[in-house]
Amino acid sequence: FAFSWLSYLDFDALNLSESGDLSSMTLARFDADVLPFHPKYLMIFTGTNSLRAGEDPEKVIEDLETMREKALQHGIRPILLTLPPINPDAIAHVFEEPTVDDWQDRFGMVNAYIRTKPHIDVAAAFETPDGILPLAMALDGLHEDVEGKKKIGEVVNREWAAAAAAADQEMEEREK
Repeated sequence: FAFSWLSYLDFDALNLSESGDLSSMTLARFDADVLPFHPKYLMIFTGTNSLRAGEDPEKVIEDLETMREKALQHGIRPILLTLPPINPDAIAHVFEEPTVDDWQDRFGMVNAYIRTKPHIDVAAAFETPDGILPLAMALDGLHEDVEGKKKIGEVVNREWAAAAAAADQEMEEREK
């Protein structure tokens, strides 16, 4: 449980994610994996694998927007989470996988979009001068370790009320 950021939340939450998913894979699983639960709120936290592999940020944004729209159509309030930085050297060492050189620009574009919607800004908690995720937060450069998971949980707890209120307002406006 220490490696699940959900275990640090002040409220119950169910993890429907699958490690390694691209945003398109998360979208493809949406109807089967999300709709049966019909949650009031849905935190959407995907895109890192897509962007580091070179996916066009506009495609990731399209996937996120499609998930948001599907949620809203089913009375579910979507809350997007910004994408924390990664550490490409550690990823290459651990997974023997390259990361595109312009990953920071790609993450920046997607995070800028996310910040225009009801969201929780997880990325801001991991900002460093060089924009690289420190090894102390994620030894493999990709998956936050215990301290990183705690930090994500703390940010979600701190920003939850405002994000949920924004998601509620979005739903109310949609229903008008």
